Amino acid sequence: MPILVTGRHRPHEVLFLAFSAAVGGAFAVGARPPTTIEQLVPGWVLWSWYLLLLASGVIGLIGVAQANPYRALVLELAAMHGQVAAPLLYGLALLSTGQPTVGFAAAFCLTWAAASAWRGWQAYRGIRLLRQVGQAGGHR
Repeated sequence: MPILVTGRHRPHEVLFLAFSAAVGGAFAVGARPPTTIEQLVPGWVLWSWYLLLLASGVIGLIGVAQANPYRALVLELAAMHGQVAAPLLYGLALLSTGQPTVGFAAAFCLTWAAASAWRGWQAYRGIRLLRQVGQAGGHR
């Protein structure tokens, strides 16, 4: 008997997706980032981080709005790729500076990446399950 996970719109996940879209968008259009830690990493890291946050946040929020569970999970999985990549890139860039002051920020980013990877795995399993029970809406 297949088990479907209900309540896929977890409030903390939606919050992080909205936060990602807002912060990534604000920085991409010219908002000034905080000057403390951002000064330690190259500009390309910042721009990669901003654009990954923006794209994954928007894709994830579009997925939240989907009524079709299969489409919602596919979009959520796509968003989780960016939600893993953005904080992983930024956290590793912070750690590479060798500065002791980046410890908390780097740990936060790496934990965020791990949580997003776990949620991506859950979404992937949900997609597989929907395909197995034939509720993928004709998608294979």
